[in-house]
Amino acid sequence: MDKKFDYESLFSKSSLEIEISKVSHAKYDFAVAYPPPETIPLNGLLEGLSEGLSKEGKDLAYYPDVMGALSLREFVCQKLQEDRGFFSDPDEIMITQGSAEANNLVIQALTDPGDTVITEEFVYLGTLRQLRRAKANVFGSKLDENGLIPEELENLIKKLIKKGKKIKYIYTIPEFQNPTGSTLPLERRVQILKIAEKYLIPLIEDDCYVDLRFEGKTQPSFKSLDSSGLVIHVASFSKLLAPGLRMGYVIADISVLKRMMSFKSSQSSQFVSLAIEGFLTKNMDNHKNKIREILKEKCNAMTTALGENFGGINAKWSNPGGGCYVWLTMPERINLTKLQGVCFDKGVGFIPGSSFSPEGLGDNCARLCFAYESPEKNRDGINLFGEILHQLNLI
Repeated sequence: MDKKFDYESLFSKSSLEIEISKVSHAKYDFAVAYPPPETIPLNGLLEGLSEGLSKEGKDLAYYPDVMGALSLREFVCQKLQEDRGFFSDPDEIMITQGSAEANNLVIQALTDPGDTVITEEFVYLGTLRQLRRAKANVFGSKLDENGLIPEELENLIKKLIKKGKKIKYIYTIPEFQNPTGSTLPLERRVQILKIAEKYLIPLIEDDCYVDLRFEGKTQPSFKSLDSSGLVIHVASFSKLLAPGLRMGYVIADISVLKRMMSFKSSQSSQFVSLAIEGFLTKNMDNHKNKIREILKEKCNAMTTALGENFGGINAKWSNPGGGCYVWLTMPERINLTKLQGVCFDKGVGFIPGSSFSPEGLGDNCARLCFAYESPEKNRDGINLFGEILHQLNLI
């Protein structure tokens, strides 16, 4: 056969052509969504794995439990009770390949093409892509520096219902929201939960950043406030330990988990589960404290540099008490969507706000990750960012 075989007529109607590209990084990389690389506990994970293998290594001869390693699920139960204020049975927990898989399984289990879903006005772009692949109609609800505004959420719900829309669920990151860094206070959580109950709308709570608080008080989880069972709780070990471990979990009603299982193509790694459970059982508090000290220094370096460079031009930025991100809002005349490529080529990487908006808003906004680079690079990178905008006569 001399002619190359052509697959064009064979692709499924649901498949999309996605460009395969190598990941590139700017000199000052504020576009990434990584925790501090210097905090990855390599030796501790190896020790945890070694202990786990000595106790359960023979079980590697079997395929893992479809719900994930029992020892890790039992650890998650303990962690949730101590950290997030609610009890869960191991049988209500599914271990997943990061919170991304957990969210995707929930989305697939609950979403038909054309369904209406509410998110924050600016929402994590990975979840936004998943919702769009599921062909959901996504509507963003207004945010301020404290996250979702309950009154605006209810107004949006009423507006959509009036248009004949049935809202399938609400998706939110309530603690150190990605991309804005906001945290919902308890009063708003109670109000939002009452709204969800009033209109019988499930709420997906993505709690993947909660372990990264370095200032203030952690707020009660939606799940701990929920008595009706409408909250689905998603979390992750990726930001606490390392994204490359690809390990998260979801807590949901058994009826939801059974539907999610129909889309799950493989079990989570028993090998990685042993390492995580072994390490965190002995070292979780010390590890959290180490991360918090480093994150605080990095965040302070970035926000101080933002003040020095953009303090006099009517720009605003968030001052998060944890997580990985600062949300920058420039005057409307500064289009950061158009400037993204220019700044990248000159050494400063960021993601513009429009990438996070279901409606394509936020051209004058940007998510800046402070967690990955050193404090020195955070300062130097923001200084260079200011120089670039000055050279372009924008400030």
